[in-house]
Amino acid sequence: MSLRGEREAVLTILTRIREEGTYSHIAVKEMLDQCEREGMDRRQRAFVKRLTEGIIERRIEIDNVIRTYTKKGARIRPVIRDILRMGIFQILYMDAVPDSAACNEAVKLTKLSGKKELSGFVNGVLRTVAREKDKGIFAAAAREDGASSDPAALSRKYSMPEWIIRLWNEQRSEQDTRALLEALLEVRPVSIRFDDRCSAADIEKILAVMQEKGVTATKGHYHALCYELTGTDSVATLPGYREGLWTVQDESSMLVAEAAGLQGGETVYDVCAAPGGKSMHCASKLLALAKRAEEGAAAVKAGTVHAFDLSKGKTAQIMKNVRRMHLPNVVVSQRDALLPVPAEAGAADVLLCDLPCSGLGVIGRKRDIKYHVSPAQLEELAKLQKDILRSAVGYLKEGGVLIYSTCTINRGENEEIAVFIEKELGFTADPLAPHLPAGIPGIDGHMLQLLPHIHGTDGFFLARFIKKTA
Repeated sequence: MSLRGEREAVLTILTRIREEGTYSHIAVKEMLDQCEREGMDRRQRAFVKRLTEGIIERRIEIDNVIRTYTKKGARIRPVIRDILRMGIFQILYMDAVPDSAACNEAVKLTKLSGKKELSGFVNGVLRTVAREKDKGIFAAAAREDGASSDPAALSRKYSMPEWIIRLWNEQRSEQDTRALLEALLEVRPVSIRFDDRCSAADIEKILAVMQEKGVTATKGHYHALCYELTGTDSVATLPGYREGLWTVQDESSMLVAEAAGLQGGETVYDVCAAPGGKSMHCASKLLALAKRAEEGAAAVKAGTVHAFDLSKGKTAQIMKNVRRMHLPNVVVSQRDALLPVPAEAGAADVLLCDLPCSGLGVIGRKRDIKYHVSPAQLEELAKLQKDILRSAVGYLKEGGVLIYSTCTINRGENEEIAVFIEKELGFTADPLAPHLPAGIPGIDGHMLQLLPHIHGTDGFFLARFIKKTA
């Protein structure tokens, strides 16, 4: 389908998410690729991305506005609701777009969608919202909600489901929850990790070319090979990506390979590996360690990473990334983490268990996660995590290292699972600090909960354990 403008591209994304259940980050990426193929410039693609992500991120707040300015109990057709959401977000949050343009373009889009008879309704709602904005009504309501400690008010302000706010209030302080909610609405840069085999000169050269292309790269908070990029909408076109000199990975996730404390030559098992970031990081570290040992005339094998995942699609994704990063020491296999392979008992020196979780720590990047997860799913996920761990720990040899991690902020999937590993699986908690970069706040012995408002990363949990010897 040929697109007739940025707003039609946004409506197409929203329709796909609604009708097909596609996750927003996938739908946005694929649409941006189409926009680029059809000749939309960088500014236009940035508009598509900003508007789509903003609508998804602010959906609870926007839908509350729609309820306020339409007849009580009115049934609004899904496509019209999406068009209203688009118009309201532009009016409230995109100062560069005149309110009149937001209204007029919404009317055009309504007609283009075959709903000409509803164009007056759309125009009336949006122009009322624009007038109310000019009166300062929305700003006043936001201040009032922001001053409240009521989860319902905070839900409206931060567009976060009430039950998640209540969960975090129970597990953290209300002040910490509010800071977390603020941070999750901030626009995050793209986090990349340079390969361990890159020289300082290689990195400097690539960063210089990025700068020439209008991309700003700043050092990460903790990891030496982490950089945060702003001013780009397509990482695949940047220098060094296709050559496999760097990959996209959040800085929090980079700490897993560091926590493993690799010395060289280890066999690493990653049982839920897709898309492969942690497996690739371990593999590149092992290759770099072997190269340094060879230069020092020491004989050290490169070590091997076995990356497993459940489906053909996921393993294909890992293999594609591994090939791009030129990592011959990664073995990718399709495997169910719940089903142990007795013949490989005790084969691993290091076991990575980054397990399926609620994803509450990556809401800032995958904005629709908060609408899909439920309280009941948290309990189901915790049970699944325990079941996978019971199966997977058999791969680890005595004295081997287990790194447990998730990309969520929930004690039931994090600290309580760490207790399970120690108490019920019989592992020994092992301090993280000796293995992680200096200066990371919040390390609690063998555990670390990273938080967006404190660490500037995704919300991420990791814990280190040693398998006891008999």
